[in-house]
Amino acid sequence: MTEAELESHEGDDTKDGWYLLAYGDEYFVSRHNRIEFVDFEYRLSSLAWLCSKIAKSIDAELIELRETRESGSHRVAGWEGESDMMLDESTYVLDTSTRQISAGVIVVAAVAALESLMNRLLDQPGDEDLHRAGLTRKARVLAERWQDTVDRQELEDHVSWLRERRNSFAHRLIDDVDPQWRNHPATWDFDDEAADEALERISAAAWLLEEGWEQHLTSQRADARYVP
Repeated sequence: MTEAELESHEGDDTKDGWYLLAYGDEYFVSRHNRIEFVDFEYRLSSLAWLCSKIAKSIDAELIELRETRESGSHRVAGWEGESDMMLDESTYVLDTSTRQISAGVIVVAAVAALESLMNRLLDQPGDEDLHRAGLTRKARVLAERWQDTVDRQELEDHVSWLRERRNSFAHRLIDDVDPQWRNHPATWDFDDEAADEALERISAAAWLLEEGWEQHLTSQRADARYVP
């Protein structure tokens, strides 16, 4: 983002007069207003807001550091070289590690939001064990139950993308990892685009699940009305 673009967004906390929930509108808006999906919508909006604020803050800080470097106002007499080195290191870390970690945190939190939603949809007797299962297992069970409504392959594609990047990010944060991760390091980037795609994919998955959930609730009401 350029300096001019940053200035045009200065004070844009309400997104052109809208508030926090508007940040999630471009990703997911519940069609049926069931509480499970409204809660998910709130979490998604929070993540979208956080993603936007972090990206803008990093961009603004980088501009400030680069202007400081150009002006030389950071230099301490007698320690000019060291002053430049410390500022350059801060700039580098901010544009690499900080940006990557913030994007990875958004990915992990997005997956957690989707898993939390799935747990609320797993409401059948015995589903408590599934609440402790992995993301893939939960998605497959729900897709099987609602196979007439949910596109299983599409859901699986989204879940696979999310799972792989969540796991990759977690392994990048620690040194002592399984040999399979050391020998086959992931090449995915964790940046603003990856964070945005994570929000898009959990939203697409939620759209599919919402229709399955609505079918489930409609079926329950029909069964309740039928008295043999």
